[in-house]
Amino acid sequence: MSERLPSLKALRTFEAAARHLSFAKAASELAVTPAAVGFQVKQLEEDLGGALFLRKHRAVELTSRGLRLSADLGPAFKDIENAWRAAQSPMEQSGLKVTGPARALQDWILPSVSKAKRNIDLQFSWDMTKEMRDLATGQADLAIRWAREPTPDLHWEPLIRTWFTPLLRPDVARYVKHPQDLRESDLIGVDYRVDDGEEETMWSAWHRLNNLATPSKFALNCADTASAVEAATSTGHVAIAGSFLAIEHLESGNLVAPFETAVAPFSRFWLVCRNGTETTDSYRWFLDTARERAERINDFAARLRIYHPDGNEAVLL
Repeated sequence: MSERLPSLKALRTFEAAARHLSFAKAASELAVTPAAVGFQVKQLEEDLGGALFLRKHRAVELTSRGLRLSADLGPAFKDIENAWRAAQSPMEQSGLKVTGPARALQDWILPSVSKAKRNIDLQFSWDMTKEMRDLATGQADLAIRWAREPTPDLHWEPLIRTWFTPLLRPDVARYVKHPQDLRESDLIGVDYRVDDGEEETMWSAWHRLNNLATPSKFALNCADTASAVEAATSTGHVAIAGSFLAIEHLESGNLVAPFETAVAPFSRFWLVCRNGTETTDSYRWFLDTARERAERINDFAARLRIYHPDGNEAVLL
């Protein structure tokens, strides 16, 4: 008698032969020859040390040992079959409509969601816009919103507070050792205000916090911060950016942040949904996924001293 377990193929062959009480019918079900069924059963009997079938002229009967094995194998193979059929069936998927600013979704949320796909099966539709979609009427299920304070009509949870600091290519940074050295550098201008309704730009706020005069000219101007980051890598000029817009460049070493001071607006990104839906599994999964990426971004910023425009230290989350 062998101590090792027999092959699943041999057990499956025996189960079919025991169910049909026929090697020929078992062979037809399994798409093999009756001789192959007989060989598998004989191998099992040798491993077991006893007969499983009584062979008669035109039929087979189960021995007491065969009856015992068949009684346990039948339900076991039925469970395996049911599990396989269930896995083959299309899974019921739920969908989430997510809206938010294009750059927040493209550079932060979308990559995080596509990599995370764990423990939950969800489909997403994405609405990349600065428009404030009406969550109450179902225009979207979740929203990434840039705001200073939440409103009571919806459920808000903080995701990340963005930070801004000068970014340079490593070859350029060799000649820029101190904040005042930027006076001789080619800066990239971006009309990005420290907060909605404020006149001060990020460049002017950063210079003010470092006791420097606001720059009066720029080597080039970009429409948005993301474009400024790309321009910094291609031209060698200096951009002011950070957070999720530049983290890939900073982690790869394409850009460096040589100074310890960064500016954070009072506004931040929030995850927003209808009241009552924040307890659903899909919402909690989405929140955890977005925050996991935010924590990675903030890990990079741990060496920076991050201030609000008023000079007070900022809390990123």
